[in-house]
Amino acid sequence: MNRNLRNVALASVAGLSLVATGSALGATTGSGATFPAIAYQTWCGDSGLCSYTGKGSSSGIKDLAAKTVAFAGSDVIMTQAQVDSFKGAKVTYIPTLYGAISIPVNIPGVVGNKLKLDGPVLGAIFDGTIAAWNAPAIAKLNKGLKLPASPITVCVRSDGSGTSGNFSNYLSKVSKTFKAKVSAGGQNQTPAWTAPNLVKGNGNAGVASCVSSNSNSIGYVDLGDAMRSGLTSNVAAIRANYRNAPFVIPSTKSIQLAGTPTKGQAAKIAGGDLKIDLTASPNKGAYPITTTTFVLVRAGMPDNANVAKTLSYFLSPAAQSKLGSLGFVPLSGALRVGANKALSNLG
Repeated sequence: MNRNLRNVALASVAGLSLVATGSALGATTGSGATFPAIAYQTWCGDSGLCSYTGKGSSSGIKDLAAKTVAFAGSDVIMTQAQVDSFKGAKVTYIPTLYGAISIPVNIPGVVGNKLKLDGPVLGAIFDGTIAAWNAPAIAKLNKGLKLPASPITVCVRSDGSGTSGNFSNYLSKVSKTFKAKVSAGGQNQTPAWTAPNLVKGNGNAGVASCVSSNSNSIGYVDLGDAMRSGLTSNVAAIRANYRNAPFVIPSTKSIQLAGTPTKGQAAKIAGGDLKIDLTASPNKGAYPITTTTFVLVRAGMPDNANVAKTLSYFLSPAAQSKLGSLGFVPLSGALRVGANKALSNLG
């Protein structure tokens, strides 16, 4: 296993114990994305300010629109239909951390992050254009690696998911076949997957379990859930998104590099727009399926003062310093400054 991933995986055991011992039964309630759930639950338990239920970005947005929670976790920007469900109420996006969508595989005899995939091949696997591990396009990227002729089992989310939204957004940028067959509009929280051997699981943990349980499988899960499922030694290396780029695995460094804003992103952040897209980053050495995740706050809610207090803790050095042990990377630079500014302006 890569040393960076091994160290993070070992440290995650301590992070899990925090959630187990901290009941996180604060008055401020949140629900939504499973991607950052372990971080939010840890922070809630440590601070005693909140509780958080991971149930998928789409469900969290529905809860906030229905005013059944005080805040929602989402890995994606809301669709127009989701915006309309708030009936004109302002919703503020507060980024909280950087994370990576890892690509775990379960191929007998292939261990140690040896499998290499680029964007077009990864897209073709998830849209069904490539359906067996010994396909020429995969073999070309993995010379010397013995791959079986077995059909590929493709593990995907069964629920509306920000992880699916970011993954489909990335694949739509780098794979012509995926964009044409699955997600012409780019980001999709419930993609119409077309792979022939499809197995669906609930949440990131469900996809991780699918990969662990099925030989010759592949999936997409946040790095933290890959760690907790013992899959970090089997995540594929993905080609970075620039000419003649190397293959990169998700690590603190490669995620940080993806989180460094481009010139255009820096201008957006300076203008107060924090909804930046980190997938397919052109930065050298950046892991290409890196994302940020957000807490959504609805204006005019009665508990917003407590939500602001909760998020102030989420963005504090004490809270952010725990992210490495959970498979995430702290916000940095302009985006962290922008997040704190947006928090101070919550109404």
